[in-house]
Amino acid sequence: MNLAVSYQDVFSLCLGFFLIPVEPLLGLIAVGPSLSSLRAVLFLQAWLTEINEFAQQNVVIMLLGNKADATHERVVKREEGEKLAKEYGVPFMETSAKSGLNVELSFTAVAKDLKHREMKEPNEPKFQLQEFVNKEMKGVGCCRS
Repeated sequence: MNLAVSYQDVFSLCLGFFLIPVEPLLGLIAVGPSLSSLRAVLFLQAWLTEINEFAQQNVVIMLLGNKADATHERVVKREEGEKLAKEYGVPFMETSAKSGLNVELSFTAVAKDLKHREMKEPNEPKFQLQEFVNKEMKGVGCCRS
């Protein structure tokens, strides 16, 4: 009998607990599948659907494609991640926990969005998370660590 449980299975079982309404500044969900796993992408679609259904409307969601450094193991193309993010209306970027690529930028971007939501005036425009990420990435060339 195989008792191994994947992180996707655990996440799916516990999702309801993670989506308990909290103050807006604590409402962060960043989903990061491995770019070397099609199974993770399939689970991701289910997660995003559940997040959109059960989470507060002011939650910040940013799709992160992890393991961007593992190019030889890559199964999921960047374009596929971008397409999925666009389909769910969330920003996307690739990261690498191993090399640190875009890790700090992803947290900074989400923190700025959360701060903007808390501090903005009613008629002030929404913070554009994807535009901020794109601008920051262009500022340092193709990559960021």
